[in-house]
Amino acid sequence: MRSGGRSRNASTMTQTPRPGAGTAIPASELTTTGTALLAGPVLMLGYGTVRLAGGHHGPGTAWTAGHILLVLGLLCFIPVVFTLRRLAADTGPARRATARAGAALGLLGIGAVLGQAAIDLYVGAVSADRSAMDARFDHFRSQPGITPLLYTVVPLSFYLGLLLLTGALASGHPRRIGPHAPVCILVGTLVTAASLDLMPVGALLYAAAFAPLGLSLLRRGRAADDTASIAAASLKGFSAAG
Repeated sequence: MRSGGRSRNASTMTQTPRPGAGTAIPASELTTTGTALLAGPVLMLGYGTVRLAGGHHGPGTAWTAGHILLVLGLLCFIPVVFTLRRLAADTGPARRATARAGAALGLLGIGAVLGQAAIDLYVGAVSADRSAMDARFDHFRSQPGITPLLYTVVPLSFYLGLLLLTGALASGHPRRIGPHAPVCILVGTLVTAASLDLMPVGALLYAAAFAPLGLSLLRRGRAADDTASIAAASLKGFSAAG
């Protein structure tokens, strides 16, 4: 009997938390967010890899391609932020408030980094060499408010938002994401902040944080689609019989 009890306890401890068990989320949103959770870090990894290969020198194809990967990766996190906030809907008032704050900060940060990427793409497209790029960057950064808005302060809210969202979902009961997720987000952010050359490492840590949840949401989305298809087929059959 004791052995069986230990087995059940071990099984419970190793189970992956089921995200949003009490939260009604459409199958299309589950699939979109699951895909985005997997694709976002991979696209950021692509940007970091291109940058390491010389794409940060610019201008040129590598500069443009790397920043397009960055933009696509950031866009993936928009549905992620909304769905992570929804997953916290039935987790208690404190965790809901934390998730709402995280979502607001995350979206604000995404907007700021997208603005920075837009400037980078523009400067790369109209500059003949690195010296011309540097002159144009200096011009943009000399404008009032641009540096904190797009480069130094507001972009940090993206990472803080993800940390708050994953922290809210990983803490307490019911748990919506593995406890490793906020740790990976924190370490990945610190690694990237230490040096942009380490962005691929940070992206891999983000992938480790989000991949289990992304796969889980994709499975739930497919299961919901299958159930809806079966229900629709049954209804059609009943209608034909009638």
